[in-house]
Amino acid sequence: MVILYSMKRPIFVRPLSDAERESLEAGLRSPDAFTLRRCQILLASNRGENAYQIANQLGCNPQTARNAIHAFNEKGLPEALQPGSKHPHTVHIGPSLPNRLRP
Repeated sequence: MVILYSMKRPIFVRPLSDAERESLEAGLRSPDAFTLRRCQILLASNRGENAYQIANQLGCNPQTARNAIHAFNEKGLPEALQPGSKHPHTVHIGPSLPNRLRP
């Protein structure tokens, strides 16, 4: 059996300033899982690891690593360490749906 994976072009973080590196290293001690994971991803990328290597190492999806790297490169460190949408996706259930869910 042959499994084909589509390889995306590797992306990496831009060079870190000393202050950014210090902030990321401090983030490794964060009690917040999101911040901790983002810091791990960004520091690994800075070491030259690609998204697939980072994902394999951290047990996450490569797209998660790419999202963190893109956020850092495009918006900077403070924005990259913020969780996504403050308005999570909601599902609106119409009046007829609960009736269809009943046995």
